[in-house]
Amino acid sequence: MSFGFLAPLTLAAMALVATLSGVPPQPVFQSTIRIVDVRGAASLVARGASVLDGRESSAYVSGHLPGAQLYAWSLFTQAGSRRGVLRPDMDALASRFASLGVDQDRPTLVYGASSAGQGEEGHAAWLLALLGHADIAMLDGGIDAWRAAGRPVVTGTTGARAGRFVANVRPGLRVEQAELAQRTTQVLDVRTAAEFAGSTPWGESCGGHLPSARLMDWRELLDERGRFKPASQMRASLERAGVDPAAPLVALCSVGVRSAFVCAALAARGVSLVANYDGSMVEWSATEGAPITRTS
Repeated sequence: MSFGFLAPLTLAAMALVATLSGVPPQPVFQSTIRIVDVRGAASLVARGASVLDGRESSAYVSGHLPGAQLYAWSLFTQAGSRRGVLRPDMDALASRFASLGVDQDRPTLVYGASSAGQGEEGHAAWLLALLGHADIAMLDGGIDAWRAAGRPVVTGTTGARAGRFVANVRPGLRVEQAELAQRTTQVLDVRTAAEFAGSTPWGESCGGHLPSARLMDWRELLDERGRFKPASQMRASLERAGVDPAAPLVALCSVGVRSAFVCAALAARGVSLVANYDGSMVEWSATEGAPITRTS
């Protein structure tokens, strides 16, 4: 994980304190992703933030936040057995975001269907952070929370004024297959228990999971209303899954969407050393010789 965006003075102060105390310096994590409630989201909209809706196009057309643009994660990824893997040209990905109105000098608000979706808004937030966006907000509770608060929705489609967004990649937020195969980092599988055991509803070449993976359904990070749980409860969920929240962690799912949501949610709650394996099980299962454990 790169911490190059911390101010040099902050890093120097940390090193001085560590030297005086005799304790090795530890990096302070500052996520560019935050969680906002409906009031905070409305304030961002009123101030001209770019807004991305991660739901299906039919849901978007039937009603979305004013000014929101449709975020289709599959337009940012490859096809076939690599359909979760990001397209390799990071500048082109940033330009696609810019065409949706994303601007590096303005906040970007992302939302989706919360627990009723598949974590698409988290994929948008994670990818924006990977590309170096400095201010990303996720709407707590998604579109349902917005509607429940009586906030306005609009129908149809609206164009966006292109923004300016130049990629400044933070590679620590992503892991590719070759790297994962050589690492001993903790692996967290955030699919359902049925998928972990061997079910393939998203088209993996074969069912099962990485031999070292621990299981935690991605919805464990949300409460019964689809709101983000507090940091302490998220950490407790990780620990119940056999994962150390303070140690480096790689999350995966089927095509890297639900795992991106987990990365974004944990980052927003201060769990810093989490990377997404965007190829996930669709890519892994299609690779000859890649080890897979099946329990069903």
